[in-house]
Amino acid sequence: MQRSCIALAAFVLSLSAPALAQPVKVFVLAGQSNMVGYGVGRQLPVELQSQPDVWYDHYNPDAREGGPYAAATSADWGPLEPKGEARRYGPEITFGRAIAAAYPEHRIAIVKMAQGGTNLVEHWGRGLAPDPEVLYKSQLYHALLGNLDSATYEGDRALRYPEEVTRLDGALARLESEGYAYEIAALVWMQGENEAGWSAAFSYGDTLRGFIAAIRADLGVPGLPVVLGRVSDNLYPANGGPIAAGREANIDAVRAAQVTVAEEDPRVAWVDTDDFTARAPDDAYHFDSAAYQLLGERFAEAYLALVREEGSSTASSASSAGGAAAEEGNATGAGGGATGGGAAAGSSGSAAAAGDGGSAGEGGRGATAGSSGSAAAAGDGGSAGEGGRGATAGSSGSAAATGSAEAAASSGGVAPDSADGCGCRTAAGQGPGAAAALALVALAGLRRRRSRGQG
Repeated sequence: MQRSCIALAAFVLSLSAPALAQPVKVFVLAGQSNMVGYGVGRQLPVELQSQPDVWYDHYNPDAREGGPYAAATSADWGPLEPKGEARRYGPEITFGRAIAAAYPEHRIAIVKMAQGGTNLVEHWGRGLAPDPEVLYKSQLYHALLGNLDSATYEGDRALRYPEEVTRLDGALARLESEGYAYEIAALVWMQGENEAGWSAAFSYGDTLRGFIAAIRADLGVPGLPVVLGRVSDNLYPANGGPIAAGREANIDAVRAAQVTVAEEDPRVAWVDTDDFTARAPDDAYHFDSAAYQLLGERFAEAYLALVREEGSSTASSASSAGGAAAEEGNATGAGGGATGGGAAAGSSGSAAAAGDGGSAGEGGRGATAGSSGSAAAAGDGGSAGEGGRGATAGSSGSAAATGSAEAAASSGGVAPDSADGCGCRTAAGQGPGAAAALALVALAGLRRRRSRGQG
């Protein structure tokens, strides 16, 4: 109880502190039960049981019928921590920790809405009618976006739960009311187990493309990064999974679709879950606690690799509170060795640069950003290697570097996606840069704790 009170007090202080110079990075986590998560919160290390420095807005639609998450519906931002009667958690716990380490100059905020046993065809699509058989799983797209949803709901498509408290639009409005600028950084999506058991599996790719396109359109972020968790091979009957023999092709179809969607879209990545341990011998749908921690780490690694490959340290959609006009701009460039000045951006934009040799590792100015922008730099060779300086930021950015053997190899750095199991895309030859280097330090610490039995 004392620890909870201390964490709450720290969170209240963080809300009352002046807004950071950089916009709040908002991550949207959504999907079905493996996004909800079955991690056992009481077994988490103390520092992960409540994280006041990462803001969290949570909703599980089983609360619509008084389910175990009814009391866990957020009315405002709170510290990142397990939720529900049993204090369960999913990948958000370690994802938030790693992202916060990667972007110390930004506040990190997570909006998570997930519901077990749901699919894209009947529950998550934009503009759907209510599911007559399972009402509380209905119209989840609108439940997530709220007024950001552009669909019209009339007649037999009328909203069944029009007054829900927690939606993305409400969470963003609360940031604005406190004077914070924000940017929607990414969608992290863990779903597909439902379709893997029936014929919807064979159209999953098209359905997923449509869902991603709708989210990007309604959020006004055409290039929104998306990270997918590929459904596990634990589902196969040969592995003791719950899906009936003879439907292996359905599982194949969903898994292949998730990989294909990521491979064809440069702003989508996927992560592997095949090495995860099932929660119980009779529950191969879900993962154990250690797996949810690892899943969060992989999501973070994939996101950092994705935005590094895109050559940008942010995902745009910045909003300045109070309606003040912002000079927006994003720029990327390749520096020319140690003296290359890679890119510059406007007051609410972002800048990033990558250069060969020592462009960011030895005195080169990789990027500069304006008053509310961000800057990051990455270079080949010593960018995050033994003693190398990982990045130099502009006037309102930040610089971070590591020479730790845990975070970077002496030969010149290890990309965050080189960790086992991350199925994300990489850019050959690039060092991890400042954000990824910091994240690797955090991830290494998390993994050491788990290896000692603390996860």
